[in-house]
Amino acid sequence: MNRRYMVALCGLSPKDARLVEIVLSRPMAGSSRRFVPLSGADAARADISVIDLSSPHGEGFHQRLREANPGIVPVYVSEHGTGGSSRYRIPARALLLQLQRVLELVASEALESSKVHAHPTSGSATPPIPAPAAAPTPGALDDPGRPAAGGDRRPLAALAVDDSETVRTQLVAALERVGIQAHAVADAEGAINAMRVQSFDLILLDVVMPGIDGYELCRRIKQDAYSRGTPVIMLTSRSSPFDRARGALAGCDSYLTKPVTWTAFSAEVDKVLARHFRNDRNLMTARGYRAGGA
Repeated sequence: MNRRYMVALCGLSPKDARLVEIVLSRPMAGSSRRFVPLSGADAARADISVIDLSSPHGEGFHQRLREANPGIVPVYVSEHGTGGSSRYRIPARALLLQLQRVLELVASEALESSKVHAHPTSGSATPPIPAPAAAPTPGALDDPGRPAAGGDRRPLAALAVDDSETVRTQLVAALERVGIQAHAVADAEGAINAMRVQSFDLILLDVVMPGIDGYELCRRIKQDAYSRGTPVIMLTSRSSPFDRARGALAGCDSYLTKPVTWTAFSAEVDKVLARHFRNDRNLMTARGYRAGGA
């Protein structure tokens, strides 16, 4: 049975609130949960509140909701993702990319494991899903289907997908500079064939390609049981909030805007891999990774 949770939007701008509605309108691949954004008087029914700390009204709105519902779970959005007293926090620039995964984590850890009431979509209530034996550390927003990093010592491998030969060459050189073995293909068909014969630790994916575009390919990667845990960084010359919302709906983990600088590339790859490996930098190093190309 699907579980439905109400999410109050506290202090988000109208534009951000609308983009959040777009992102939450489609469930995360493989999840049976639904998250319904609420605002105004309807927010009193919320199980979770998403609070924009840059707004002068966000925290106050949350506190009023908390008076009526002490069990409401706060998720704080701040510039660097460090603000707020909750363990559930998101950097403002990653709101659309991380929101669904944070909400999944809240539902699993704070609502279902503590038997807080959820709103079923149909039928009678069922016992809550047990909490994971070992909860992820704060900020480690791992996909539930991702295999543990474990003791694997094979070299890190990445797949670069771009229809420009020049860009592919640049990506391969940049990946090898940080100690990652790189395989490059020109289109979605080549990427699908490559993933049939090899597993990858990272995928760099161009948005605009002939045939199947990057959004659709990312969606297929995240829906496949074998590849869904692989981090995907989308490469795009389109950096509007709407394009980021499309990427978030497809399930991508991060964005890089073309033309990509070395500084931006190395920082984003480092951040995405560290999150994927749960900050186990010893394991990353053992598999050949060199942060910043050192």
